[in-house]
Amino acid sequence: MTQHLNSLVTERRPGMFRLRFGQFVEGEFRRVYAESSYPKTRPILVSGAAAIFIALIFAVMEDNLSWQTTAFMLGVLLPTLMATLVMSYKEGSHGAYQMLLALTALWIGLVCTSITVRASLTGAPYYFGAEVAWIFVVWLVLGLHFWNAALIAVSISTTYAWGMLNWQFPLPEVVFSGLTLLAVNVIGAYCCFKLESAVRQSFLESRMLNDLAERDGLTGLYNRRRYDKDVEKLWRQSRRDQSQLTLLLVDIDHFKGFNDLYGHQAGDDALKRVAEVIAMCAQRPLDFAARFGGEEFALVLYGPAQDFGREIPEMLRRSVEELRIPHAESTTSAWLTVSVGVAIVSPGNERSLAGAIQLADEALYQAKEEGRNRVVVKESKSAHIQTGRFRAARMQASG
Repeated sequence: MTQHLNSLVTERRPGMFRLRFGQFVEGEFRRVYAESSYPKTRPILVSGAAAIFIALIFAVMEDNLSWQTTAFMLGVLLPTLMATLVMSYKEGSHGAYQMLLALTALWIGLVCTSITVRASLTGAPYYFGAEVAWIFVVWLVLGLHFWNAALIAVSISTTYAWGMLNWQFPLPEVVFSGLTLLAVNVIGAYCCFKLESAVRQSFLESRMLNDLAERDGLTGLYNRRRYDKDVEKLWRQSRRDQSQLTLLLVDIDHFKGFNDLYGHQAGDDALKRVAEVIAMCAQRPLDFAARFGGEEFALVLYGPAQDFGREIPEMLRRSVEELRIPHAESTTSAWLTVSVGVAIVSPGNERSLAGAIQLADEALYQAKEEGRNRVVVKESKSAHIQTGRFRAARMQASG
């Protein structure tokens, strides 16, 4: 467990220009960060769509709307804005949402720049305030990541500067606008960076605390509460990805007799060593291991079963036996051993998670009935899995 927490501490890469976690923690942070920004960006997106419609109506009424502007508004800006709004409600779409939000911010910024430059040409320089306001919105309100916000804000500012030079604005106005935009971007960049840095630090600390609360104090594996939460999440994801899920239930053979003979301290040491073997089998990002309590463990493997669904359980069983932990009270082996029940399932509408876990439970029960220290694999294909209750209590009572 200490090693895992140390890896969390080192996830944060130091340096001003490396505002990023390691690969897997970064993905989780981006999801949480996007979801936290939905409540404040949705009203902006809805207001933006309404403003576009109103602006188009007034432009049509005054007959001063070019076909190029109409095409851009209806063919580019509005679809991007609506797609961003839709993605904010779609689970697991935070990556696409951030990309679309950045594009929406850019399109609105370019429209604002065009209006501001044209207004200044007609003697209405106060429209420049809208340009400044939108750049602040990009930096501090939309919830864009720092580098995304920087790219959008700099693009909008550069376009405005190009417009002023192209239309040969008076030099004092060019200098004033340029310095103002520079100051706005420096202030916005500083605040955005500090804000995201603080949010990342808070996220990391919260993740470490949650991780401590959701781990078994003896073995360092996840506890039953975390198992229930993660297996439900993986079940939904595997259903979306149409990927297989392999559920393993592991039980130490004759553990009550081991405890009675060698004492609870030796029992705890044995549990930790077995847990280390099980943890070594959960090496990929979506795999995870948990301790149910007592001598019962669970392991969940995500992906096609032909890659590991049958090899890993046998490797796990063999590795525990090769620990060579003496067990004089065992009628199965001279060493401490485990029985493993495996369920290979393809989640679908006709499947239930409870039924899949029941299938693994039945496989474990069969392994113990057939003499222990073995692996039994059950694969769900077309047969419907009936939900039952665990036999864990009965197995524990039988040793």
